[in-house]
Amino acid sequence: MKDLEASLPAAQDNFAIRCRDVCRSYGKLKVLTNLNLTVPQGQIYGLLGPSGCGKTTLLKCIVGTLKISRGHITVLGKPPAFPGHEVPGKMVGYMPQDLALYNEFTISDTLSFFGRIHGLTSKETRARMDFLIDFLHLPQKHSLVRNLSGGQRRRVSLGAALLQNPELLILDEPTVGVDPVLRAKIWQHLVEIVKTGKVSVIITTHYIEEARQANVQYSTHDGCMVVQWVALLPCSKKVLGSTPSWGSFCMYQVPGLL
Repeated sequence: MKDLEASLPAAQDNFAIRCRDVCRSYGKLKVLTNLNLTVPQGQIYGLLGPSGCGKTTLLKCIVGTLKISRGHITVLGKPPAFPGHEVPGKMVGYMPQDLALYNEFTISDTLSFFGRIHGLTSKETRARMDFLIDFLHLPQKHSLVRNLSGGQRRRVSLGAALLQNPELLILDEPTVGVDPVLRAKIWQHLVEIVKTGKVSVIITTHYIEEARQANVQYSTHDGCMVVQWVALLPCSKKVLGSTPSWGSFCMYQVPGLL
């Protein structure tokens, strides 16, 4: 693989993520092929697609926990895992699909642990912990992770991703197992934090209605991705085309997004 730092084009400040001709294979299995993707700063970006189409692989490449086979990726201006860039690290809140929590920890231990990793003071961690426990409808903070339900564990993992108020949120199916009321509340929070223009969100979901709240959508099918534009507010929409036969989406040109 080519040296990413030496050959990477200059990044633009208004893009949170840029992928150019990204390829990733597992042996002979090609998962990502010449993928080009741009996530604007200060927007929610939704990834749609069936299981096994490469959504999680792409997120792992973006956050820097998985190396690409070919191509270029920049995250907040530099390649993932660039020395001193804190990606992965404090600049990115990452909620993986497979939860990485310690069963022996309490909710308080878990959030304090991530707070220390990201350099938060004890006071900052406590304030964020109190907010997140209330916001995510979590049990008492002294509850052990091993005693939580699957949905509660996912909410703890989401809390860990939100803890340090990162510039970029990368969320892999964060609302699976979450009740509709809380799911709507989480989306409302995501919309609110991106309004500042300083936070960007890339999220995967299987929920069509949920994905319609994203500014930009990508649908994936058989290794190909189709860009889709969706309005947050009612507006006149011009249909550009339709998605592959597996889905029921349409691509729209939305004023102010293109």
